[in-house]
Amino acid sequence: MKKIGSFNLGLAFAGCFLGAGYVSGQELWQFFGSFGAKGVAGLLVAVALLFFTGIIMILLGRLTRLSEIDKIVVRRDWPLLRGAVTVLELLFLFGVGTIMSAGVGALLEQLFGLAPFIGSAVFAALVAVVSLAGFSGMVSAFSATVPVLSVVTLIFGIMSICSNGLVLPQSGGGSNPLMSSWLVAAVSFACYNVFGSIAMIAPLGPYVKSKKAAVGGIAIGACVLLLIAGSVLVSVSAAPETADAQLPMLALAQSRGTVWGYVYGVLLLLAMFGTALSSLVAFVSMLAAKSARISGHKNKFTALCALCMFLGSLFGFGDLIGVVYPIFGYCSSVFIVLMAVHYFKVKKQNAQKYIDKMKKNSIMNLTNSNL
Repeated sequence: MKKIGSFNLGLAFAGCFLGAGYVSGQELWQFFGSFGAKGVAGLLVAVALLFFTGIIMILLGRLTRLSEIDKIVVRRDWPLLRGAVTVLELLFLFGVGTIMSAGVGALLEQLFGLAPFIGSAVFAALVAVVSLAGFSGMVSAFSATVPVLSVVTLIFGIMSICSNGLVLPQSGGGSNPLMSSWLVAAVSFACYNVFGSIAMIAPLGPYVKSKKAAVGGIAIGACVLLLIAGSVLVSVSAAPETADAQLPMLALAQSRGTVWGYVYGVLLLLAMFGTALSSLVAFVSMLAAKSARISGHKNKFTALCALCMFLGSLFGFGDLIGVVYPIFGYCSSVFIVLMAVHYFKVKKQNAQKYIDKMKKNSIMNLTNSNL
């Protein structure tokens, strides 16, 4: 693999978080917009946490060259903790797939008035079929729609500012009992996003050109995330009626005209498909690697997982985001702390090795001079 510079690392870092949930508006509005002006402060805190933990992830990858998430998070060979990391990762993958299924149901309802459960059922079946057909490589093709979707989101933000000026979310105290304050929401948002990206970011560490490039790349990625989140919040704040929709940014696109609505809807659908497909493939692959029984009945197990994702999606897109993500935020916060401890321990050990090496060289030089 070629060495990675700051710009490419920044795009890769931002790409780990810029999923369909992020740009749909529902996730960002629940975690930040619903808290009014305090939510803006929450967004800044969340991005700052993503920045610092992003640096820890990439530098830990450079120092350890580990790729398994359980070994990256838990420094010592503690089977119970490492097992808990694996279980949480599996639950997270399943949760994301379920939320995407619910999102498509909401999307097709907003676009065509189709009953949400019908859209979710067809979507889950299609994801399962594509996965079983061995077309998991299509994830890359569908993921390519996310940058386009992000650009369109930025355009909406610019259009909103040009038309209405800089409109920030109005005062509010949040409506989700799982997020008691804007600060809790911000930390929870950062934690579950970081946990979901560890397995993708840390392994890039050894390929980054330098420590300076690593820090610069994470800074670029954090700025991209902040810019797009700001565009979503500004756009929805300028048209507060869209905040009540399951997909606020789709509602906003529809208010701009039929063409905008369909374009944004198709891009969002493709992005959700890519996210759901990658989640299902990763979920099944992880379990198949650990169980010979599942590996021997992989097709049936994949179909069963897709069915379970559909059944979970019946709870609704907004409700799932408001419950699943905060809970994962709380659970993963413990492992984010463990990962940080791992990094500082490794950094300290490396520093001590350097000091010992310098002392050894000094003694050898002194001995040689005496001779």
